Amino acid sequence: MRRQQVLRTARRLLADRGGADLSLNELARRSGVSKPNVYRYFENREDVLLQLWVEEVRELGQQLEHAFASLAPGDVDGVIVAVVFGFVAQPLLCELTSIASPVLEKNLSVDAIVRAKTNLATLTVQIAGLLHARLPFLSLEDCSWLAGSAATWVAGIWPAVHPSPALADALSRPNLAAMQPVFERDLAQLLRVLINGLRPR
Repeated sequence: MRRQQVLRTARRLLADRGGADLSLNELARRSGVSKPNVYRYFENREDVLLQLWVEEVRELGQQLEHAFASLAPGDVDGVIVAVVFGFVAQPLLCELTSIASPVLEKNLSVDAIVRAKTNLATLTVQIAGLLHARLPFLSLEDCSWLAGSAATWVAGIWPAVHPSPALADALSRPNLAAMQPVFERDLAQLLRVLINGLRPR
């Protein structure tokens, strides 16, 4: 219960601030859990964020399960819309996905990383199963690859769709506007290309 309380507080703090700036001192104070007790459940700040990332992926799976329930098998457009909406509705998921490898996993023990990766692997299998049920012309393995590839693309593109003020000003110039990615449009196009590319010939 304390662990979940800390994670809920972390989510609220990150939502208020925008971005993955998190202080363990403030997290302990806001959650009502002493800092020594925070360290009983989490190695450090990065561990809090990594475990919160796992919870965000779990919520994405639940969102997709709900959205896919009304789709007929083979409804590629419906799947794409649901996946894009799932990411758009969870900006914290996108933010944490973008910093997982370059930041969060750099300052953790092997045990903490294995624990998080094990949970993520289980969730990926579940999401792949949901995709396979709605895209039955793809194998389960292809659906797992599709899910991983979408997450990898989100990790790379998320910082680019949230540029610094100076970069945003530069990209507003007519001759540079084409260099500014559009998250929903580009993710939808990526998914369509990947799904069509994986179709059996």
